[in-house]
Amino acid sequence: MRTDQIALQLYTVRTLMAADLPGTLRSVAAAGYRFVELAAVPETAPRELARLLGDAGLRAIASHEGIQRLRDDPGAVAERLEAIGCPRVIVPWMPEEDRRTVDDVRRFASELGALGRSFADRGIRLGYHNHAFEFAPLDGTTIWDVLLAELPADVEIELDVYWVSVGGRDPVTEIRATADRVRLLHMKDRAQGHETKDAPAGEGILDFAAIVEAGRAAGVVWYVAEQDDAQDPLADIALARRYLRSLAEEGAPEEA
Repeated sequence: MRTDQIALQLYTVRTLMAADLPGTLRSVAAAGYRFVELAAVPETAPRELARLLGDAGLRAIASHEGIQRLRDDPGAVAERLEAIGCPRVIVPWMPEEDRRTVDDVRRFASELGALGRSFADRGIRLGYHNHAFEFAPLDGTTIWDVLLAELPADVEIELDVYWVSVGGRDPVTEIRATADRVRLLHMKDRAQGHETKDAPAGEGILDFAAIVEAGRAAGVVWYVAEQDDAQDPLADIALARRYLRSLAEEGAPEEA
């Protein structure tokens, strides 16, 4: 991991953005971030958002977009991302009705493949982000294993190491298992003594040195600091970045 591969998932500062989007973006930049992943951003015209990001010295590296929005109007999503200058769209959640059976999951994977092809035609990559439910048993297998078997190779994986751990798997093992397609990691820690409480990277029990090394070997492009329930968002994102920077090496930027 290089320092220029560290980004922030803006979901972490969603309550602050809701009150003051320009000011929050400036605060994110003041914490040292130069790259962000979009989620929970207040409704803003794409070109205005691009301007606000640029004014703060930030660049969007991916955007979380719900599957229903992609089903309803994928062209509108692509146009928005093009206007912002965002090269990736990430599906952050699989609805319950799409994961009741193995066949449901197979259909969902096929749908993601078709969406991925349509976005690729416009120069935008598509990926999928996990939670913990993918690792629960389903008809003798798991949602995760069906997805990995059925998703086309060009659909990327954004592996959330916290949710991998909550789901009972080892993040390093899963990074290695998805090395042909994992391109983003959500770097949120798992708090000591809690089943499902997150913490800034470096403040919990996950082995981030090993995670970073596995990510480097797998060809991960972005290491994205995130918390779902930050107690003090600006302090926490600064803490996470300082820790991730301590694990990073300097180097020339590579194509994202």
